[in-house]
Amino acid sequence: MKDCEKVIEMAKKANGMVTATDASKAGLQRRALTECVLAGMLSKGARGVYFLPDQFEDEFAIWQHTYPQGIFSGNTALYLLKKTDRIPYALCMTFPKGYNASAAKRNGLKCKIVVAERYDLGVREVASPYGNMVRCYNIERTLCDIVGGNDFQTTNQAFKEYAQSKDKDISLLMSYAKTLHVEKPVRNYMEILL
Repeated sequence: MKDCEKVIEMAKKANGMVTATDASKAGLQRRALTECVLAGMLSKGARGVYFLPDQFEDEFAIWQHTYPQGIFSGNTALYLLKKTDRIPYALCMTFPKGYNASAAKRNGLKCKIVVAERYDLGVREVASPYGNMVRCYNIERTLCDIVGGNDFQTTNQAFKEYAQSKDKDISLLMSYAKTLHVEKPVRNYMEILL
């Protein structure tokens, strides 16, 4: 039971979540996680992801762990960046070209595939609503990704807030827009708003 106590301590230090990978890195056998679940000290959120019983399961952290090459993007990134209060109906992740995202799609994720040169553009780490660190695109990359989409209301609001923000970096936005081939629609939004 000593290993189980170590696992619980790890979870407490990591915002109520522990992964099988974390346990292995700490020199613990994975069966310690199973023992904790059987004893009611942990609940299983997904394969290899466990939570303390009083902790809400963090869907963002679960998917980030399950698909480590995925980067939250689109409206999901807007939500993580606190640029919208609309919780996405389906979480969206972007993967590099060549990645087989069929399992992620079967699990209900919206998946976008991009070429390697554009995959890492604007990646940052942010805290999920439950405080776990996940990867998403920064606001400049996200604006480029959502322009031309179907959700005009969210896109308009995001651009409006960005234009009014003290932290805006228009040169970075336009650089990303050029790289992602959306320079004209992004420029149109910014010309109207500035």
